[in-house]
Amino acid sequence: MRPEPGPLPAAAMATVAGATVLPMRSAGDLACGVIDAHGTPVTGAATRLSGNRVTPDPVPPAGPVTYLPGRWLFAGVGRHHFGHFLMEATPRLWALDHLTEAPDGILLIPMAGRDIAAVLRRRLAPLLAGLAQGLPVHLVETPTRVDAAVVPTQGFGHLDWSHGTPEARRYMRRHVPAIAPAHGAEKLYLSRRRLKNQASPVPHEHRIERWMSQAGFEIFHPERHPIPEQIARYRAAKVIVGPDGSAFHLAACAMPRGARVGLIQRRTRQPVFDAIARQLTSFAGADLWTTAALSHAAPPCPEDAAETAPAYLDHLRADLREAGFI
Repeated sequence: MRPEPGPLPAAAMATVAGATVLPMRSAGDLACGVIDAHGTPVTGAATRLSGNRVTPDPVPPAGPVTYLPGRWLFAGVGRHHFGHFLMEATPRLWALDHLTEAPDGILLIPMAGRDIAAVLRRRLAPLLAGLAQGLPVHLVETPTRVDAAVVPTQGFGHLDWSHGTPEARRYMRRHVPAIAPAHGAEKLYLSRRRLKNQASPVPHEHRIERWMSQAGFEIFHPERHPIPEQIARYRAAKVIVGPDGSAFHLAACAMPRGARVGLIQRRTRQPVFDAIARQLTSFAGADLWTTAALSHAAPPCPEDAAETAPAYLDHLRADLREAGFI
């Protein structure tokens, strides 16, 4: 039976002596986590993933086990996708501010079939270094026994876990902004137009960019900038508008408390949109405004297509005007 996530757990942590951390065995088998010295799965080590999934309990390894000396903090599952990495690999790090003695490092289980090491080197290293407070990060790619594993509860996550525990919210709001000082425009439009993967694109976004630019917004494509630069921009912005997406997971941790946010719903998966909205208000106390004008839009047309705007685009423009953004 597939495990259910249940409610967001209250902040707690367990220290497991003689723990073994087990990676995923294949892309089709998500079972992974921590077992104690007797081979019993540590329940709190299950990670909530997207799609309302939870990693199943692992079974004791049949083959050899690598020994890694020391006391390590278990962080969960890391995968290459930026938004999922934030929501699955960082929500246990809150425990670092509550330990009397720093651990020897962080244990992270790679999502099977993905080269998370390359993504960490190329893109995510500054974020993880800041949130891990400079501790070394060990990717668990084979069954690995440690002297002790500190296993915190997952402090936030997808869907109805997006609001986070008070401990996790405080941690992220303290350590993410410390990665880079505020720098940039006071009004940002977060565009998805230049994303390589155009799943769930925003129809006619080049037109939306034009409206926002004329209203004094800087058009910002987050994926084109290093993570410290993204954090610097979010810290400086007093008004942020854009279609829902992974950028807002990071913005919620870095933007000024009480900043005004215009969140444009671009997809029909209402629980996903609601989760992002909830994270913005719970983490940042955002002054949140939303519109669903694009949520049932037709597929986008090429940018050089006729300039006749479909009705839903007219509705979006009217909504943005009424809200005072343009």
